[in-house]
Amino acid sequence: MPRTPEYDRCHVVEQAMAVFWERGYGKTSIGDLVAATGLKPGSLYAAFGSKKGIYLVVLEEYHRSFIVSIRGLARSRSPKLPAIRELLQTIADDAVSGRDRRGCLSVNALLEMSAHDPDIAARLDTHNAGVRLAFAELIGAAQASGEIAQARDPMALAAFLVGNIWGMRVMCKARADRAAMRAVIDGVMASMGGAKDEV
Repeated sequence: MPRTPEYDRCHVVEQAMAVFWERGYGKTSIGDLVAATGLKPGSLYAAFGSKKGIYLVVLEEYHRSFIVSIRGLARSRSPKLPAIRELLQTIADDAVSGRDRRGCLSVNALLEMSAHDPDIAARLDTHNAGVRLAFAELIGAAQASGEIAQARDPMALAAFLVGNIWGMRVMCKARADRAAMRAVIDGVMASMGGAKDEV
């Protein structure tokens, strides 16, 4: 009978995510992961195969959680455009205040790894396609409720929205200008038919 792992896998992935998010892939060592997760090196290798193996699991969980939250907004009975604005507003608040200097884990991974590791780059492409699809579903729900014109292409709007979110997340890495963030949010909401608001 196989032995049941004596650790909480979700907790391990969460702790590893925090390390990779703070330090990046290249500057994270197995020792850093051992210290953060409490697992011995042998247990980490047995569970994930390698540092790259746990990094891929971390990226998968990061995207899964984000996609679940987006689909939750799509299935909610609440208006969709205010929910999109609130998402953008949260990112803007983090950037302007300097609360989140880590940026987006996915964008960080793209900037650091996509040119050096084709496997990670391909995995990120797949994950980010899933994010765009989830946003397209949210936009489709907004169209169904009359908030966005039916003639608009949900996938095109989703790609535009994700691109702007990535840009805002990059701006989180250095304290962003409030007016710049306001302009981004106004532009995104105007492109979808939403009214202007203050950051």
